[in-house]
Amino acid sequence: MKVLIAIALLFSIHALNAEERIYELEFESDSNWTSIEIRDDAVFVNAPPGSSMNVTSRNGLRSFTMSPKKIHLRSRTRGLVNMNVYVKSPNNVLGLTICKGSASSYTSIKSEQSRQKNDLREQDHCEAAALVLNLF
Repeated sequence: MKVLIAIALLFSIHALNAEERIYELEFESDSNWTSIEIRDDAVFVNAPPGSSMNVTSRNGLRSFTMSPKKIHLRSRTRGLVNMNVYVKSPNNVLGLTICKGSASSYTSIKSEQSRQKNDLREQDHCEAAALVLNLF
């Protein structure tokens, strides 16, 4: 019985540690508007202590909105935008929907492990993607 309790505690401690993992992602786009939406149980969060979130835009931003599940930004004109964002996730794969303003533009997001780039010429300008986070 004590062994079962110890195993249960070990799994619950591991689950708590997994839920508290925060990953930094790099984002880049040359589109006049872009949105990134999380499709699973992860959320966007503020930068952890000792880190900062930076946004740079060649031609300036018109608007920037960040909620736990979605980031949406609109730039003044079509020009390069870079930023880093933080995601809190219990998983090591992040399901995203990446949208961009026009078929000829691109939007990319990457982790230390992988990169997803929406540069397809799809009609609705959105692409479902999966981003691999730090592997355990």
